[in-house]
Amino acid sequence: MKHILFFLLIFLPSMLIAQVAKTETSSSDTLKIEPLGDSITRGTEGDTYRNYLKLKLRADAGIEVDFVGQCTNAAASGSVWADYPELYALLEGDVEHDGYGGLRIDQLTDMTYNTRGYPQVTIEQLVQEANADIILLMIGTNDIISQYDLANAPARLDTMIRKILNSTPAHLIVSTITPTPLPISNGRIQTFNAAIPAIVDSFKAQGKNISFIDINAMLGDSDISADFYHPNSQGYEKIGTGWYDAITSFITDVEEGMNDNTPNKYGLLQNYPNPFNPVTTIQYSTPQRSLVSLKVYDVMGNEIATLINEEKEKGDYSLNFNASKLASGMYLYRLEAGSFVQTRKMILLK
Repeated sequence: MKHILFFLLIFLPSMLIAQVAKTETSSSDTLKIEPLGDSITRGTEGDTYRNYLKLKLRADAGIEVDFVGQCTNAAASGSVWADYPELYALLEGDVEHDGYGGLRIDQLTDMTYNTRGYPQVTIEQLVQEANADIILLMIGTNDIISQYDLANAPARLDTMIRKILNSTPAHLIVSTITPTPLPISNGRIQTFNAAIPAIVDSFKAQGKNISFIDINAMLGDSDISADFYHPNSQGYEKIGTGWYDAITSFITDVEEGMNDNTPNKYGLLQNYPNPFNPVTTIQYSTPQRSLVSLKVYDVMGNEIATLINEEKEKGDYSLNFNASKLASGMYLYRLEAGSFVQTRKMILLK
């Protein structure tokens, strides 16, 4: 875990300012996350999933986070962060996100979407300017239950996702909408949520850098605030945990194609550090003389590099992989030795 602590803690401001300024990072090794959605991404009492997610990634995975994206308002309409000193301190000054009046599919047109918090901007500009490593997309509850044609919602979400994926190499994680205790409204939400997995799968089939998580299934009535639209503190904590699971599922150990009869001493360890820039160490072991193949692939299955393809004696091995010529993103590395096959994922952050 200590090897991931090269991420820098850079969010403690020396003084509170009345107008939001961009959080500057002194290193490219911090994981940059752009939360997209409407008011679901913000809060006035600190009970936002962003804060829970940041603290959990820091404590449980040793990963520091910089939330990126536009936020010209503070936690409420027309306010500035000087109005919320406790929340500002709780968020460690990392106040950038797509919060008040953020991304709404009911405001999406062919070229732009409109926001209440700042002038019109294209989706392409939004994600390109943020330059995130990971984008979290959760459409706000009131986007579906308030004055919107439910029949057109899946098609608009498809358009929004396509625009995002075509504009950034970031990994996009799409979530279902959180529930509400209101029966009719909840019915609309469930109808929309049912369409999301198929939309995500269609982009996966195209080799896009996208995944899905069903956060709706993690929340119940007791996790929703009195306004029936937004989660309470407990609900936001569950959302943060859901995003944490989704993020770490492809940053940390992922094993594929393992044979239950594989000898125990065959093994492929998670590369370290991970994420990395630009060099990382890969370790593997073989219990007997074997023909060993270790290759790196992109997420579309294209071979990037052959690190080893030769006979190896019994033993533990370590090698360095230099990705200085590759673009930021997720890559796979696959070990074949005898009948043993194992694949893991690694993240290059430049």
